[in-house]
Amino acid sequence: MQIKRTMTTYKNRIKIEMKRLHLDYNGDPFTINGKAFLRSLKSERIDSYLRVLNAMEDEIRNIDRDLMKYQDIEEIKLLQTIPGIGLFSALMIYSEIGDIRRFTSSSKLLSYAGTIPSVRQSSDIIKYGRITRQGSKNLRWIITECLHIHLRFDPSSSVSIFYRRISRGKKRKGKALIAASNKLLKIIYWVLKERRPYISSSTDQPRSSY
Repeated sequence: MQIKRTMTTYKNRIKIEMKRLHLDYNGDPFTINGKAFLRSLKSERIDSYLRVLNAMEDEIRNIDRDLMKYQDIEEIKLLQTIPGIGLFSALMIYSEIGDIRRFTSSSKLLSYAGTIPSVRQSSDIIKYGRITRQGSKNLRWIITECLHIHLRFDPSSSVSIFYRRISRGKKRKGKALIAASNKLLKIIYWVLKERRPYISSSTDQPRSSY
């Protein structure tokens, strides 16, 4: 998790440097083609960030090989049927949730993840504020990471459609991400609770997992 977070930091540094140089890339700059484009810029700073990023990616591949011994756990298999969730994220989600039966409802899981809005009540007035951020910060982090990939690779899913519907306007994107994360968590809850694989509304979309 620490390596993944550091990788995100270096990717953001590269994006900032691209903005500083008034450069744009139509697509993901961290794919094979995207990195070739970045190297073609001959920027010493970007090249330095790429070398560090590549070293961390090598280490992640080593860790992934070590994690293969857990791939036959039933819950891990079920979680990986959800687009955006790979072996690493499935293991992390499972390790944070544990036995799904300890949550009597999906709302209890959301409360455990700290992704529900805080509530302030005075007299007959109820006000909803920011998410509580109580509970498992690791679960909140990995769900957000998986959500970004899910939105890209399963745009026809109920989660993606829901996100697009409520994210119109820059000021609403943050709230839309939280709401879509909650929807993804509910899917995770029922996949584990009913012990059945996720079935996407779009069966012909390319798959990518975190």
